[in-house]
Amino acid sequence: MPRMRLLMPKLLVENTVGLDSTVKRVWRCIEDENTRVIRLCGIGSVGKSTLLKKVSNEFHNQNHDFDFVIWVKVYRQEDYIEQVQEAIRKKLDISDSIWNECSSEEEKGAQISRVFKTKKFVLLLDDVGERFDLLRLGIHLQSDHWNRSKVIYTTRSVELCNAMGAQETIEVECLPPDQALLLFRMTVGENILNNDPELSELAEIIATRCGGLPLALLTVGRAMASRRNPAEWRHAAELLQSNPSEIEGMAAHVFPLLKFSYDSLNNATAQNCFKYCSIFPKDYNIRIDELIDLWMGEGFLDGSNPRDQAEYIVGTSKLAYLLESDESKQCVRMHDIVHDMAMWLARDQGKNRSKVLVAKSGTVTYQELTKCEGANWISLWGCRRRVNIDYSPSCNYLSSLLFRDTLLKSFPSGFFNSMPALKVLDLSGNQGLVEIPDIGNVKTLQHLNLSLTSIAKLTAGLVNLTNLRCLLLDYTANLKRIPKEVISSLLLLQVYSKINGVSEYYDRVEVPADAEVAFLEALECLNHINKICITIFAAPSVDKILESYILRSCIRKLTIMDCNGLISLCFTQEFGNLERLAISGCYSLKEIMLSEWCKLGNLREVYVGVCPLLLNLNFLAYAKNLETLTIIDCELLAEVTSEIIAFPALKTISLTRLRNLSSICPSPGCYPSLSEIEVSQCSLLMKLPFDLETANLLQKIRGETEWWNGLIWDDEAIWDACRSKFVSTSSGPLQKKKDQSSTSRSTI
Repeated sequence: MPRMRLLMPKLLVENTVGLDSTVKRVWRCIEDENTRVIRLCGIGSVGKSTLLKKVSNEFHNQNHDFDFVIWVKVYRQEDYIEQVQEAIRKKLDISDSIWNECSSEEEKGAQISRVFKTKKFVLLLDDVGERFDLLRLGIHLQSDHWNRSKVIYTTRSVELCNAMGAQETIEVECLPPDQALLLFRMTVGENILNNDPELSELAEIIATRCGGLPLALLTVGRAMASRRNPAEWRHAAELLQSNPSEIEGMAAHVFPLLKFSYDSLNNATAQNCFKYCSIFPKDYNIRIDELIDLWMGEGFLDGSNPRDQAEYIVGTSKLAYLLESDESKQCVRMHDIVHDMAMWLARDQGKNRSKVLVAKSGTVTYQELTKCEGANWISLWGCRRRVNIDYSPSCNYLSSLLFRDTLLKSFPSGFFNSMPALKVLDLSGNQGLVEIPDIGNVKTLQHLNLSLTSIAKLTAGLVNLTNLRCLLLDYTANLKRIPKEVISSLLLLQVYSKINGVSEYYDRVEVPADAEVAFLEALECLNHINKICITIFAAPSVDKILESYILRSCIRKLTIMDCNGLISLCFTQEFGNLERLAISGCYSLKEIMLSEWCKLGNLREVYVGVCPLLLNLNFLAYAKNLETLTIIDCELLAEVTSEIIAFPALKTISLTRLRNLSSICPSPGCYPSLSEIEVSQCSLLMKLPFDLETANLLQKIRGETEWWNGLIWDDEAIWDACRSKFVSTSSGPLQKKKDQSSTSRSTI
């Protein structure tokens, strides 16, 4: 007698593109006896539920021996056990009389278990939002006698992978541009698009602005399917860029589905932090440390250790697919439609458009300034025209004003006096700004960023900013001196940053050594200081930092520049938070040493330039997480390191004008993750530190053709692997250097 199978009826699935290969991948997992729990994850609206429907339908097309296929849509997370048990018992045909005799979920689970343990089944759970306890449902997949049954579930949370013990995780990704355009065209209808070439061009623009998110493509496609006028299409393309909630279906269908991920953040602090990301333009890589400083300025963070709290929020947002990491892991960005949703939320779900204003490459007009008067957050980026502000708006609710990378030269007197709630003021990148505006009366200010401006002095009015937590002055080349009395007055300051560019030799700072030490002492005395990024110019200042536990523990970025008299730099104590070390123009420096108990576990980037007496960089052996190494104009340096030690995280090396450099490291295994190396004017460097494995991982070698042609290769396969990665920085044909292994150096 044939086996009775209870499958789901074939489910209706709307137009799909690009899912067939993923369905095949899921099916391979279903056929694998060792895979019992399969997780399908991804951003909201990416097509996880559609994929699960296609997998369910596949049981009608494939040979298999499952007795049951059960689908459960999880509508309410708070009582999911009751929901799922009820759906299962109906599929298993457990009678009402038996079911009603069960007085608890445990008894109901036992009834389900009794049937399931003799059957082979697949349970499809759609939209799991929290940890599902399969044992409470009555499912014991870890037990061998459960006939290799399967649970397949969709979720927007990466955290559920470990919690539910998934053996296989499949990420459902947004569609690439060609497939996104295909889905959009299918939804609109080729008969409409083929009648007008302009509509086809606009279809490409609109599909691109949907960011490959299937639900957005379907929603916008349906909204445009009955429109033939190119003017309407141009308006729709503009709306997608400026105010997508006005497009039919976006606010009603797309944003609410994405909002489930926002709701999963679970607390107001994390939700406010996420919404704040909407003040950055689309396609913007947001530095995580910058974002944390802004969150602190807004007062969102309330933990005893705000930086750790912020890192946790960033991590949670990434796990919920609300933020994405870049390759460096130092930045995050938002999918365009997620950005639109964040803006929609920040504007009270579209009810208050003036609450958040973001403009990129725009202009500042009287009309624009009047719009500011009801705003909470305003950001203006990269204005192309010269900005002249002659009107002072009254902004009673404004807490953040970001005015970045414009041609702004000045603000009218009293401009900030009518902003009684202002907490964050970011004027960075305005290189025409030569004076700090009058902000002494803005007592609420907590975050001030004047980086990359042309200011020459800090005004006395800054001493009135008694609530200031964060002061950023990076790359302010004209700012020669900061009075210690200004810093001493900022009693709540937590973050101070003034880093000079290492190539700014024209900006030699003539500050007496005792004044620089006094400034460091003022920083050291601040009770709340926890993050310092600083450039110093005097040898006594180096000693001061090395002696001070507070300064050592707070410094994240340290640049030692033009430091005459510094002969030896000896790190004897731990710099646990140091992320970047730059040493430039130290002509008398001969050695950099670390004691054996001094660790540099967070050091990611090292720059050493114009240190002609420096002999080696063996101290790098203690920087296990180093990612970027740059060395320029160190005349006596013969080798980067003589230590046979691996740098597992090192990805980029740049070597320039090192006349005596003949060896990078003694073993090809030192740099197992290296992706790019650049060599310029290092004529004695005849061999590269690669074996075949590391050569295959490499992505780029940059250097002069003459240098490349002179390299010695012991192995034809290594040369062949490296040749395709070489990018010449000079002219001339490439040639292969003959094998000279018998005369080559023993070091690499």
